[in-house]
Amino acid sequence: MADERDASAALTDEALIAELRSRLGEAQETLDAIRNGDVDAVLIEHSGASRIFTLENADRPYRFLIEQMKEGAVTLSIEGTILFGNQRLAELLGTPLEKIVGTTFKRFFTQDQWPRLDQVMSRETGATSRAEFTLAAANGILVPISISVTEIVLDEGVDRVLGAVVTDLSEQRAMEARLSQAQKMEAVGQLTGGLAHDFNNLLQAISGNLSLIKLRPHDQDKITRWADNGLKAAIRGAKLTSQLLAFSRSQQVDLRPVDTTALILGMEDLLLRTLGGDIEIHYALDDAGVTVMADHTQLELAVLNLAINARDAMPGGGRLHIATVRRRIEGDAELPADDYLELSVSDTGAGMSESVRSRAFDPFFTTKSVGEGTGLGLAQVYGIARQAGGTAHIDSIPGQGTIVTLLLRRSTQRAAIHAEAPEGRGAAAIHLGTHVLVIDDDDDVRGFLVESLSLLGYRVTHAADGFAGLTMMEIEVPDVLVIDFAMPRINGAEVVKRARERGLNMPVIFASGYSDTTALNDAVGLKATVLLKPFTIEKLATELVKAVATR
Repeated sequence: MADERDASAALTDEALIAELRSRLGEAQETLDAIRNGDVDAVLIEHSGASRIFTLENADRPYRFLIEQMKEGAVTLSIEGTILFGNQRLAELLGTPLEKIVGTTFKRFFTQDQWPRLDQVMSRETGATSRAEFTLAAANGILVPISISVTEIVLDEGVDRVLGAVVTDLSEQRAMEARLSQAQKMEAVGQLTGGLAHDFNNLLQAISGNLSLIKLRPHDQDKITRWADNGLKAAIRGAKLTSQLLAFSRSQQVDLRPVDTTALILGMEDLLLRTLGGDIEIHYALDDAGVTVMADHTQLELAVLNLAINARDAMPGGGRLHIATVRRRIEGDAELPADDYLELSVSDTGAGMSESVRSRAFDPFFTTKSVGEGTGLGLAQVYGIARQAGGTAHIDSIPGQGTIVTLLLRRSTQRAAIHAEAPEGRGAAAIHLGTHVLVIDDDDDVRGFLVESLSLLGYRVTHAADGFAGLTMMEIEVPDVLVIDFAMPRINGAEVVKRARERGLNMPVIFASGYSDTTALNDAVGLKATVLLKPFTIEKLATELVKAVATR
């Protein structure tokens, strides 16, 4: 009996081995057939159940997942021809999917972006590269995107392909803009207390000197000195106001060469008033003339925010140190090799713990009490540095202070120099008989403009609103129009537009205190000059000379 059981077991083992060999042979035949492309179906047995996966539907689950992505997915040949794309890609490109496959990927990008796109698509096998671009969709819409490209490794002898994920950054950009505006308004709120005190001093200087002139109207020497004192105070107030408007208004990032030394020294008065007398400010600045590519206003805002944070970290007073030094960066994981300028702001305050330091650049993260801060200041500083092609770092030791460092990419271009208008009546030639129409709803401002232009030798007419001004233009067309922008019922831009529609093409000067740069730039598109209030008679005279010359 034992021998029979052993023989039976041997037969069973042999049969099992034979069955396994048979199945392995079938599996090998199936794999060979798949490789050769001459099989229509694959039989897969699992737990006693059989299921058929045709080659046509074998990748259906993966296609389904790709079609559910919020990002565009695209497969490219090494030459950049689109081999496959999902529906989201078609939406981003504004082109039906059937018209995308087989075309070159470059056609959806402006030509100036092609070299960078080639660089992103030429990385080594297995490496992933990322970069941001602006997509020129077929429907005319410009879409900010991020592209992540990876070379896909296929079987040996098969042409290489690239897999790319295209991410729409529109919502991210909109959120960044909202965060930026909210942060700017927080900074303005931080400034208002100190500035209100400073403006009261300026108003006192202006009103006091005017009162002295009124008391001694015949003392010519003293009147000249008092008038100069009042004018200096007004100029200081205008500078502070322009900085506030620049911080608070919405505007696009404008990257240009910026002289950081001149920028920081130009903020000296503002920093002194913001920080107060308990904090000493020390500077160690690189030689003037070293420029970085940045938005001038945004960089000012970054320095101001760092100064405010330092002030809050030193409630009992302390020392603020602002320094700039040139650096050559190579082998950095975050920054490409290049020449940079290191701008650091350090304080002798309470410092940060490691947990706080690691989150300091996160939006809305703050250690301040509710109502004392939004947590946007340092996040905005980091964003400004990144927009300028650099980065920011924080070094801090509890009880020993904090150093925030901005690394900004150097520029070989020189910063723009804004020359002031020359002083005195010699800044403008006198144009006897030239007709200037002044439109301004503020009686005092309009009176100043009329008297100034009359003293300069112009023939002046004036109106208190836009509709009255349009009526006067129908009676006599002026040689130059000087007009306020923000007025009730109809603003200055609309007045100019209606005048143009009637065939009136005289030069236009907007004398405005309006802070909306977008609206003013739209108005400048009407062949106009913007003269921001407050301005001097000399500046007005200079702009009029230019305007008359363009007739």
